[in-house]
Amino acid sequence: MEDNFQLFLILIAVLAGTALLARRIDVAPAILLLLAGIALAFVPGMPSPELPPELILLLVLPPLIYSAAVAMSWREFKFNLRPIILLSVGCVIFTASAVAVATHYLIGLPWNVGFLLGAIVAPPDVVAPLAIARKLAIPRRIMVVLEGEGLANDATALILYRLPSSRLRQACSRCQRLSASSPPSSRAKRRLE
Repeated sequence: MEDNFQLFLILIAVLAGTALLARRIDVAPAILLLLAGIALAFVPGMPSPELPPELILLLVLPPLIYSAAVAMSWREFKFNLRPIILLSVGCVIFTASAVAVATHYLIGLPWNVGFLLGAIVAPPDVVAPLAIARKLAIPRRIMVVLEGEGLANDATALILYRLPSSRLRQACSRCQRLSASSPPSSRAKRRLE
């Protein structure tokens, strides 16, 4: 328990220091946070924190999406709905499918696992590009499309993630039932003896 608390304090201190440094040198905080995370991964003896996925989905993701949604102009969102939908749904599905095809034919992974991996890596993070785009004075319409796509692509990826993961759970439970109900083969009996 004490180790977890110390790790929590270290991570909060690195987070605060990185945010202050990003403000001071005028760089997007997401970029420095990524570099700090990579640096922390190489610190010898640093324990690796394990967070349950439910914690991320219920406590971390909703405030991020809510803050982005509150800052969004919904009138401009409706006006740019077609490019936002094409990017957030079409590109995420295309990328997930491309990853599934590549992993199936190049590595030999099953289709469900390939689509699961594709759903994980398909949605891009929009925070760092938006921070950079704001500094470059990109036209407002492009900014609205980027913000809207950032809101909707996470939902698309979560839906894509749920489909193969539920199919994999069904397949695993089916395999467990079959292995429990069928008697071991003669070859397996010889290995057990």
